[in-house]
Amino acid sequence: MASGKGGVGRTSLSFNLGVALSLFGEEVVILDMDLVMANMDVITGLLNPEVTLHDVLVREKSIEDCVYEVNQGIRVVPTGMHFETLKNINTSYISWNKIIEEISDYGNIFLMDLPAGIDSNILGALPEDSEIILVTTSTMTSVADALKLRILLKELNLDVLGFVLNMWYDDKFLLSPKEIEALLELPMISAIPYDREMDRALALGRSVVETNTSSPTSNAIMQLSADLLGKQYQPVEPDKSSILKRIKKFVGMLPE
Repeated sequence: MASGKGGVGRTSLSFNLGVALSLFGEEVVILDMDLVMANMDVITGLLNPEVTLHDVLVREKSIEDCVYEVNQGIRVVPTGMHFETLKNINTSYISWNKIIEEISDYGNIFLMDLPAGIDSNILGALPEDSEIILVTTSTMTSVADALKLRILLKELNLDVLGFVLNMWYDDKFLLSPKEIEALLELPMISAIPYDREMDRALALGRSVVETNTSSPTSNAIMQLSADLLGKQYQPVEPDKSSILKRIKKFVGMLPE
């Protein structure tokens, strides 16, 4: 997952997509490749992990030491916030191929959360069989930065499947999906609607696809996962009977 601009929800989407893929029976490993402003550890509840990717890249630890299983049924390789070790890391010499090979026994899908912006050292070192999904919102600045990244990815001969329009809501002052497709010259894979349920789930250190299975965002992410896997998905409808019971209880029509 890549984005030209920060703040488009790439990391939270990567986490939720990883959980959604695992719900289809896949063994998923999420690699946080943002070496400077990592957030995957915070989102997944891995606060202050003992060993991070920084420790591996300065050759102090083995990659197996920083593969953590979180309670959503996925594994995470966090980066952490070790700025002291960051000074000793040269991104030009990172072999993501080697890292993925060394943790190949932990999963069959490796979901890479790339840093925002353009880092040719990291992008140029990605495995040749990487499939990249751009994440953007519908604002002009977000799409403009996504276009810059799209141009670089094309020059690096990296395969871009398309883009996900994240935190989408209909507004005449925002770019439409068709306009974004024309600008990026890429198909839209999915539109994930803006939903406060995502914020609530992240505050709990959980995924929205588990905390609220019937929310629009949850259904959209599960559908995205199904599409990527070539599987079928039946959207989960809200339990209206449960909602009616809560309303009746609130107004005193049902006993406590």
